[in-house]
Amino acid sequence: MTFHFVTDNESMSEKKPSAIEEVLKREKLTKDFEKEKNSQEKKSIAIAAQKIAEANKELDGKGSSTTSARYISSFDIALSQSRQDMRFYFLNEEDYGNRLKSIFMENESVLKRYGIDGKKFLDYVRESYDRYKKIHNLMPLEPMKPKYFKYVEDSVQELVAMFQQRFGK
Repeated sequence: MTFHFVTDNESMSEKKPSAIEEVLKREKLTKDFEKEKNSQEKKSIAIAAQKIAEANKELDGKGSSTTSARYISSFDIALSQSRQDMRFYFLNEEDYGNRLKSIFMENESVLKRYGIDGKKFLDYVRESYDRYKKIHNLMPLEPMKPKYFKYVEDSVQELVAMFQQRFGK
């Protein structure tokens, strides 16, 4: 058995890999990811604001005598962000996003009272649609159809009714 002792301090430090470089690289990647995430959110908000502005122009162009001050709701922001998410693919089909928005606006006071914002509402809608697909053995990316949307709509109405029944005044 032979032992090889390294007496030169420089050669020992060269052989040991430094973890500092990896930590710094990881921190830099984390910062870059956060910057990209923030820029994506800003783009989503800008897109939602642009769509609302276009809708206002259409209303004004039709000769609407009442001009309402529209604002970007939490639902508009959540909708624009979730359209980029693959789990919410059905929002891009037909007019389901706008129909869900009208359902949210109808029940907004009840939902807000229980802490359900636009993002949570859309998550509930997605889970409801996933439940429907699982019950009826549909494919994972099955397109939304009016019959399926009716199930989701009934599920949301049932949720609101349950909130009012259990926690209502």
